[in-house]
Amino acid sequence: MFPLHDQVALVTGGGRGIGAATAEALARKGAHAIVASRTESELAITVARLRSLGLSASTLVLDVADAIAVEMAFTRIGNEFGRLDILVNNAAILLSGPFADMAMSDWDRLMAINLRGAMLCAQQAFRLMREQGGSIVNVSSLGGVAGTEKFPGYAAYTVSKFALTGLTEALAAEGKSLKIRVNGVAPGAVDTTMLRQAAPHLRTQTTPADVAKVIAFLCDPSQSACMTGATLVIDSNL
Repeated sequence: MFPLHDQVALVTGGGRGIGAATAEALARKGAHAIVASRTESELAITVARLRSLGLSASTLVLDVADAIAVEMAFTRIGNEFGRLDILVNNAAILLSGPFADMAMSDWDRLMAINLRGAMLCAQQAFRLMREQGGSIVNVSSLGGVAGTEKFPGYAAYTVSKFALTGLTEALAAEGKSLKIRVNGVAPGAVDTTMLRQAAPHLRTQTTPADVAKVIAFLCDPSQSACMTGATLVIDSNL
């Protein structure tokens, strides 16, 4: 009933939305969920709710774009738990506006969080997982999948998610000899605060919990041990 019993899972961008739902899904499978975010107030609410459900969870205030902070956070995880079995790279921001008018500082900020942050966390995770193996799941986007409809104003976000899909495939190759599986999910529209702020006209019945179920599947070797290097598209068309 608890296939992830005694495993330690880190979920970035875990204070709300897909991240919070994923932390719950992993904790329900028996993992201890380390819920990471820059926003301490959201973390406190999320972890308090998980604990009220009898689930094992703790908070970690973390800016994934800060290399020193990431290294310190993973050192703390190693010292406190002695292992890391699961990493879900979910932290991301969404900035929109005409490409020709986009400030380079905005482009760099988005790439620092959406792509560099995932790389920094994955690198540290490799170091903690190389003894016993593990699973990394990168949260990309339907916008980062070739052939899907793209929307004006989201060039930086789209590029960051294409790159994250490429990172997934590259790290899957790196991780095979270490028994580290690296997969991704590419959701379309999901009913989150980010979607309501960025595109209030979009309507969807896909919830964060729907996406979290797929992520938890990829993290669970009892269900997906044969999978690495895959990015699963989640597009309900609802």
